[in-house]
Amino acid sequence: MATGDIKLLAANAITLAISMTHIEVTLKVILLLISIGYTIAKWVKLKE
Repeated sequence: MATGDIKLLAANAITLAISMTHIEVTLKVILLLISIGYTIAKWVKLKE
């Protein structure tokens, strides 16, 4: 392997790790919003 190949592989690995971290945060926010919506819907249904 050439030095350029190793540098490219390292850059791709770092980029993939960063993008996976952002995906995880996005999924956590979506899950939080769904949980809040579900709780509000249950409260409204219980109030009726």
